[in-house]
Amino acid sequence: MAAVDRRNLAELVDSLRDRLEAGDRRFAALMELAELRRFRRELDSAAELLASRASDAALDRMRSVCSEALVLERLLSAGCEIEREVQTPEGKRVDFRARRDGAVLHIHVKRAPRTALADASSAVPAWTRPLERAGRGLVAAIRIERATGVAARRRILAECGEFLEQATVGERLALRTSDGRPIGHVRIVGPSAAGRVVLVPDLSGSFDEDVPRFQATLRKAFSQFMPRAENLIVVCGAQVALDAFAVALLGSQIERWDRKPRVGELVAYGRGGDGFWSGAMRNQSRLAAYWPLVAGSGPLLFVREGAPQTRGAQLARAVFA
Repeated sequence: MAAVDRRNLAELVDSLRDRLEAGDRRFAALMELAELRRFRRELDSAAELLASRASDAALDRMRSVCSEALVLERLLSAGCEIEREVQTPEGKRVDFRARRDGAVLHIHVKRAPRTALADASSAVPAWTRPLERAGRGLVAAIRIERATGVAARRRILAECGEFLEQATVGERLALRTSDGRPIGHVRIVGPSAAGRVVLVPDLSGSFDEDVPRFQATLRKAFSQFMPRAENLIVVCGAQVALDAFAVALLGSQIERWDRKPRVGELVAYGRGGDGFWSGAMRNQSRLAAYWPLVAGSGPLLFVREGAPQTRGAQLARAVFA
């Protein structure tokens, strides 16, 4: 694991230990003391592992512990009474059942797929910024992995400029050297409100592989739902994997010719039918959240369009939104 990932995880563990310790007495009234102490012991073990040369498998286990501890601390700080490992009629297990003011919410916590756990550091190369002068309102994620000479940069700018003039959401252009070796890519992420091309660093090198893996994670959580109850799926992973999670949940960004564009725009955008929530499938799933495994981060709550405003859903909004 890269040093930046180990450092981020160590900071998160220390933050969670401090927050659980600070609220120890108050939290003990909201859940079984033995369960609360177990979480604190696991975080202590995580801190020891991070101080050593632990294996990647052990560190992945620590990420799973941190994922549950993030949700636990948020629920306890919000004054929710908590039950752990609640059994469903089908014999499956719900990670947390939270109660507050008569509202009940069942929470399923999942760690992101392994490929979506590591944060990378990158930036948009300054020499590519002229591409943002294109008048199309699109967000383009760019990744260039090797240094290039002046002639190569001119050729890449010409190729990218031509691509951006006609590309649609979801399309990808592979960038290569003059002798055909891959050096990066440009991917159209979605529409831009700026009315021009906006370049962002593409930090998710395995985006196309991460989307189906996230969908498998969502399906696994769905199989553990408490029937006839409000369920929330919380997935925790790297900050840069949020885009892949959103596509897995909502569907690919596409141009929608069955809708009217917004005022001043020529194209209407929407989501395709390939998302976990697409159509009427899995209509019992109405709430999901993505939470970066970084100290000081918070969850991003997704609410399915048209979802009823149940008391459980209101509790989810109050705690996680």
